[in-house]
Amino acid sequence: MENYLLLLLESLTSIAVSLTVLYVLSRPLMNVLNRVCPDEQAAAFWLSYTKIMLLIAPLLLVLTVDMVSQFSDPMDAWRFSLIMALGGILIGLYAVGERLGRFVTTPQKTGGAS
Repeated sequence: MENYLLLLLESLTSIAVSLTVLYVLSRPLMNVLNRVCPDEQAAAFWLSYTKIMLLIAPLLLVLTVDMVSQFSDPMDAWRFSLIMALGGILIGLYAVGERLGRFVTTPQKTGGAS
């Protein structure tokens, strides 16, 4: 029964980390998407897509790694799942940043005295 509780704890940890990041990121991301996307429906779609991916990717990574790793101490297993959840968030945020970074332009210097 302890394995089921540990799996539940790892899953809830991953979901909590994801929801925390999404809470912080949702409003600024929606502002960027409203500027980048052609209409509001497209922005809403990409926000929903990003939320789902940032929730599923870390959880999938945690559950996959949990299958192949064997720790004798449950605290080590939980710590490793937290690392995997944060790694999944990092990978997901990097992918979002790469995609949105293509739309951000740096301002050009206008003529001035050098």
